[in-house]
Amino acid sequence: MNLETVNYQHDGGVAIIKLNRPQAGNALSAQLASDLLAAASNAARDDNVRAVVFSAEGDFFCFGGDLKEFKAFGGQPEKLKPIADQLHEAMSIFLTMPKPVIVAVNGMAAGAGVPISLVGDIIIVDETARFRLAYTAAGLSPDGGSTWLLPRLIGFRRTQELIFENRELSAPEAVEWGLATRTAAQGTALDTAIKQAKAMAEGPTMAYASAKKMLETTFANNFVAQTDIETQEISANMAGHDGKEGIDAFVNKRKPNFKGVR
Repeated sequence: MNLETVNYQHDGGVAIIKLNRPQAGNALSAQLASDLLAAASNAARDDNVRAVVFSAEGDFFCFGGDLKEFKAFGGQPEKLKPIADQLHEAMSIFLTMPKPVIVAVNGMAAGAGVPISLVGDIIIVDETARFRLAYTAAGLSPDGGSTWLLPRLIGFRRTQELIFENRELSAPEAVEWGLATRTAAQGTALDTAIKQAKAMAEGPTMAYASAKKMLETTFANNFVAQTDIETQEISANMAGHDGKEGIDAFVNKRKPNFKGVR
């Protein structure tokens, strides 16, 4: 894809999407929101993409909203709303697409950059990465799904601490709190994410899709409703190619050849 503020590459079965406004700390602009939505949509619907890596160019992951651009809006909410809507739609696609998404976080993730960095199934952070919501420092309230994602990942009280105290988290703290999956040595987060994505792209992607679908509903359902979905999904996967292949490979002690189909 030829996008102005997002790099999109296809490496085998992996789509690599990177924010590309390094001169502005990859701050969220109207163009970036539009490009990110286009990239996420393309990765979700492309049958040749079996896993996605999401990262950023330069020394920073994302500084959040481009406040210089927002200042030019003169406080007119109708100019900000399309940006927020496109960002939220892009994030929703990452969170719900039936493919594993691995995020590699380099440098600072601030403001909306924090929830943007959390759209993956696996979050790999450079050991020097940092996280800070910073909204209230600019007289703003959280967006980007912060108030939905953070309480589910780290709990209500810790979310309050990040919002009201503007607490900055280091990479090890982000892992300890449950914000990220694991750290990577300085400068290796993206390579680590790509290696992980390539391995998962060769794996049982339909089973991954089922897991994503079920995890999305887990806090909304009671036990009976959730286990009903589990029964439906495991039955469908067991009857499909990858389920049959995986079981046969296990029984016969060989490497499975998953195709990402049922």
